[in-house]
Amino acid sequence: MLTQFLIAALFGFIIAVASYVARFLTLSGALATFFLAVIIYGIGGWQWAVPIVIFFVLSSFLSKYGRSRKELFEQVFEKSSTRDWGQVLANGGVAGLIAGLSGLFPLYDFYPLYLGALAAVTADTWGTEIGVLTKGKTISALALKSVEPGTSGGISEYGTVGGAIGAAVVALSGYPWYTELRTTLIVVVGGVAGSLIDSLLGATVQAQYTCEVCGTITERKMHCEHTTALYRGVRWIGNDVVNGMCALVGALVAWGLMLI
Repeated sequence: MLTQFLIAALFGFIIAVASYVARFLTLSGALATFFLAVIIYGIGGWQWAVPIVIFFVLSSFLSKYGRSRKELFEQVFEKSSTRDWGQVLANGGVAGLIAGLSGLFPLYDFYPLYLGALAAVTADTWGTEIGVLTKGKTISALALKSVEPGTSGGISEYGTVGGAIGAAVVALSGYPWYTELRTTLIVVVGGVAGSLIDSLLGATVQAQYTCEVCGTITERKMHCEHTTALYRGVRWIGNDVVNGMCALVGALVAWGLMLI
């Protein structure tokens, strides 16, 4: 176990440094990634490390792709594509907690829950990234009416399909360690369910603000170098909180389906 944690520390250090140099992560994000990698790899080895690495690497490259178009949304989204510690914990915190529980209760199979959490944040991330890259119709997950691309709580056909593909990629990344098609389907369903709940939360309780200078509706508390005014939602529920709830729903849905 000590040897595995030492390898985990080396593995986490390499991932964190490489991601910081590639500007996938801020310094705080790199530190959070290091500690998360130590926990997940140290407890679960490659079985648990491979899915989260695949999520992180592919999602990071996808976030950087098409930057010229995504610059249009920089002042709408709360955070940029260079992830900080909050984004790292929002996307990987539930997975890290499940990994910790698997170490405390080794007789219970937490792996499908872990994959469900990762599938959910992958579906959400890929759905958002692909949705803003494409020019398809975007609708509100709550009102089912057309909204501008990039609107919190908005979903599109391309984004939904892309999110489902992302969930499937995560599910298949863990397949060598469970080898059951039923589990694959459960993880994908959990992932898609989590991403849909994310969109519903984004359309209802996630804080949205209005810039009193230019009138833009944004997730940011500062815009045009001025403090924005709360437009709707709950002030303390930002994008990181919603993403964390997305991961939790993905894990719980996978758990519920495994019990059937």
